Amino acid sequence: MTQQDRSTYVITDPSEILWALVSLKDVRILQLARHGPEVEPLVEQVFDRVCCASCGTPARVKERPVVRYVVLPVYGTPMRLAWQKHRMRCVDPGCPTKSWVLVHHRIAARGCLLTTRAAKWATVQVGIRRTVAQVAGELDCDWHTVNDAVTTDGKALLAADRPG
Repeated sequence: MTQQDRSTYVITDPSEILWALVSLKDVRILQLARHGPEVEPLVEQVFDRVCCASCGTPARVKERPVVRYVVLPVYGTPMRLAWQKHRMRCVDPGCPTKSWVLVHHRIAARGCLLTTRAAKWATVQVGIRRTVAQVAGELDCDWHTVNDAVTTDGKALLAADRPG
């Protein structure tokens, strides 16, 4: 057995395959769809128990809206990620917090239509003097989608770079 043979491995679990392709942990694959040339996994966040931040009462799922995100192409194939989010509700009638949506910063930043990984990649690409239009073309998405992500990610980088 050669050194290369010992380091080769095969992943067969669908969630591990997704994690290897798009670097997402704590998610479960619900389905994998193909729309023309695009591949779109539908995922949901995995969590044990959610309690209301205001009163601490265990929350219930109210709705499960699906939001679509742009991810990095895989082997040159454009991809989207459909995230079935969890809109939670507090069951305590006296609680001022009625409902909220669970977020997962590793999947995507609030208000961004690129996944966190794609947004960071796009920011680097624009930082090395590629145009937003070039990056949007490579991701097969709208100019505004990339520009909004780069602006959001860039602001966070600048804020983190300021001295104490």
